[in-house]
Amino acid sequence: RRTHTVPLRIFVLQQLNSDMSSAEVRILLTKAVVVEGGLEGAQDDAPAEGAEVPVERLGVEVPTVPGDVGLCGSLRAQDVAALAGRYKAWIYLNTADHPDFHLAELEAAGVQVVVAPFPGPPTMPSDEQAEAVVAALERLPRPLMLQCSTGMRVGAALLLWLAKHRGYTGESADVLATDLDLKFWTKCTRCGPMREWLLAKLPAQDAPAAGPPREEGLVFRQFFDPETSTFTYVLGCAATQEAVLVDPVLEQKERDLATLKELGLQLKYVINTHAHADHITSGGSIRKDMPEVKTMISKASGANADIQIQEGDKVTFGNLALEVLATPGHTDGCLTYYLAGSPGMAFTGDALLIRGCGRTDFQQGDAGVLYDSVHGKIFTLPGGTLVYPGHDYKGRNMSTVDEEKRFNPRLTQSKEEFAKLMAELKLPYPKKIEDAVPANMVCGVQD
Repeated sequence: RRTHTVPLRIFVLQQLNSDMSSAEVRILLTKAVVVEGGLEGAQDDAPAEGAEVPVERLGVEVPTVPGDVGLCGSLRAQDVAALAGRYKAWIYLNTADHPDFHLAELEAAGVQVVVAPFPGPPTMPSDEQAEAVVAALERLPRPLMLQCSTGMRVGAALLLWLAKHRGYTGESADVLATDLDLKFWTKCTRCGPMREWLLAKLPAQDAPAAGPPREEGLVFRQFFDPETSTFTYVLGCAATQEAVLVDPVLEQKERDLATLKELGLQLKYVINTHAHADHITSGGSIRKDMPEVKTMISKASGANADIQIQEGDKVTFGNLALEVLATPGHTDGCLTYYLAGSPGMAFTGDALLIRGCGRTDFQQGDAGVLYDSVHGKIFTLPGGTLVYPGHDYKGRNMSTVDEEKRFNPRLTQSKEEFAKLMAELKLPYPKKIEDAVPANMVCGVQD
């Protein structure tokens, strides 16, 4: 526990044979630096008398997403007492009789405490145990602490809640866990079983997704076309049954219409985020069969439609309305549709993808314009806004504005670096471009 130089192998042996908690070991390692094969104490950077000790010094991690939940392993009673006043709620993932559970210190600080056993390998959480933890994370106030004896299962509990709360596929959860560098997200014998258990709890990309619960009376479905990796969205007003269909694919027309009928919805508009180059919209075909349905597309696209829309317009269906945001760059006519609420939802087409963006090498593409569109129109939306893209090619289904602002490898670069990267992609053209673009310029129906 000293901070002077100790040979590394002796230090390791001491910890293996000591009674130090995992939090104490982390604190010591945080203060130490490896120098010439040993550990040397860093300069004394203890906070001034009366100042709050940073939570990281007490062995706590605070992942940037969601940003208001701390993760920790075993703590001494005095460390729990030091932390308790900073949190409104505390979820303990071991049993209440565990020696590292310091209830008295938490109650003294007026913290809301929930004991929700969440076992790890070889015994995995039951469905009831998993649901209890997710429910606690859903209802308890923030900031909140998650604690377990190892400091590993807390990451699994947080990721499970995020995935269930937002409706992530396993692949979307995978990319978030990797970007957050959650400690349990490995394939080692200790953590790998928990990782695989969690992935098995989440849906695949091609499973219809209903999205998170909302208070605004939204009926929502997300669908995936495996041939073109295109997402299609059904949005309906529960009170009036009016609905819109976003970016439908011609070959999936019957699926989409059957879903609308099953949900008891009346289709009002077919809307496209832009004139697509990789698939033909079903808008024109639906309109032929159902003349009461109107098609919509951006005025700037130059495409024909019943209604041409632009920045500032609203697409109203029942008691709900999508706000139209102009987000050109992939094409001149790209739009993002934003539905305000808790959480908000942004249907970004090809402007913003999950950890990526649409190409800019054809159809009036301009990397600088796209960069400004995303940063100026999408990244300025509330951070918790759910991002629903036009495509994904890696099994993912959605993201958030905060995630993309932090982790998108293209759009976190400077504008100059982004333009250089986009110019060097050298991607092949979409296989259906010669048929799709002319057809989509006339709502998907060629004369």
